[in-house]
Amino acid sequence: MMKFYLKTLGCKVNQVESAYIIEKLVEEGFTFSSEEKAEILILNSCIVTSKAEAETCKIVKKWLKLNPQIIVLTGCYAQKFSDKIFNFPKNSLNIKFLILGQKEKFRMVKILKNLLNRESKEIVSPLVLVEDISREKTCYPIIINDFFAHSRAFIKVQDGCDNFCSYCIVPYVRGQPRSVSLEYILKQIDIFVKRGYREIVLTGINLSKWGIDFNPPKNLTYLLVKIEEFLNSFGKEFILRLSSIEVNEIGEDFFDYVKNSKFIAPHFHFPLQSGSNKILKLMKRKYLREKYLEVLERLYELFPHATFGADVIVGFPGEEEKDFIDTYELIEKSPLNWLHIFPFSLRPETFAEKLNSKINKQEIENRKKILKRLIEEKRKNFLEKELGGIRKAVIEYFDKNKSMWKALSENYITTYVDLNKFNKGSENWQEKIIKIRFSKKEKDYLIGDFLKLL
Repeated sequence: MMKFYLKTLGCKVNQVESAYIIEKLVEEGFTFSSEEKAEILILNSCIVTSKAEAETCKIVKKWLKLNPQIIVLTGCYAQKFSDKIFNFPKNSLNIKFLILGQKEKFRMVKILKNLLNRESKEIVSPLVLVEDISREKTCYPIIINDFFAHSRAFIKVQDGCDNFCSYCIVPYVRGQPRSVSLEYILKQIDIFVKRGYREIVLTGINLSKWGIDFNPPKNLTYLLVKIEEFLNSFGKEFILRLSSIEVNEIGEDFFDYVKNSKFIAPHFHFPLQSGSNKILKLMKRKYLREKYLEVLERLYELFPHATFGADVIVGFPGEEEKDFIDTYELIEKSPLNWLHIFPFSLRPETFAEKLNSKINKQEIENRKKILKRLIEEKRKNFLEKELGGIRKAVIEYFDKNKSMWKALSENYITTYVDLNKFNKGSENWQEKIIKIRFSKKEKDYLIGDFLKLL
């Protein structure tokens, strides 16, 4: 069977979907190979920013020069811009192009096998299979036996978003909110736990909207309680981590849950986007700065050792100096100690595309640098305060350069641990959960002293 290579751009949901595709291809006899040797090159794409869109085009053009037999483009770019494939160079005509939308990507194995079983001359290229994602009512339940090349297990529990923030193209390429049933989620967790994974990461396009499409509706807290009960039945230590959630979509039941949880990671990521109420309204976000601060401060009282992360957009149309100062001051006085800073990226067919008062690129770059310096200082202070702290951590891999094991702590701190004196022969510590004490800061990570295996 043919050799293939798959590259993933974008979010954790894309990573889970790619792992599923890889596993299904291997099960059917395809061989995962290097980019250079592969006969089939697959790109699971992203278009959340213009930079991600450009990266997709750059990769496809590079792949044309490698001259594979088939190039498969799937993901968000394929869903939105399938017609752009016709603009690629004419010398690509001898390569078969397969363009698969979000729904069709899960039939990739069957589609490829059908293509390979037909005479080459019968195959129309590019073959575009993209359905209208807005009509999709269900979330395809992904079950993976082994999360390819990861030491922590990500589970896709939800797809789609209907917030329609004014800058965001995601609802147009992912469709309306759709949830995976509790039955399938617990089935996936059971497989991962028995495989040896000790950290479970819940992912979704808008994780906070899990369950709203059920009859009767459920919510994220309900799911977390059920997962906690299930994990507790194994009698082991686990870390249950949440990907990004929205401050306006959590209620008192969420605070009650995290207060009593045995496994929840002290790591919370709440997209901020702006600290200016004026800009938040233009963005069509469904909260104000006061609500954002209230949620973070309540969680900080429960978890003063947590990483609090956020996404921030710099240079949204109409963002005046005062609006930027509002954002700076909110970040400065809040518990936030981790940021993803994005320059505003104009996305086609969004409300923001029609807004005037665009900010010039140099000003956007200056504001990015100011926020970057602020968050670097806050992160530095956070790491220093963590020295002496005792935390759980999941081991990811052995770093040959440092001759230490790299781990990720429950509160999202990159950590290196010397386990050489604890090794019995060539023991593999990957995926195991340990207790450590932070003893030393180096650059943007901490050194952890091993205390015990959990």
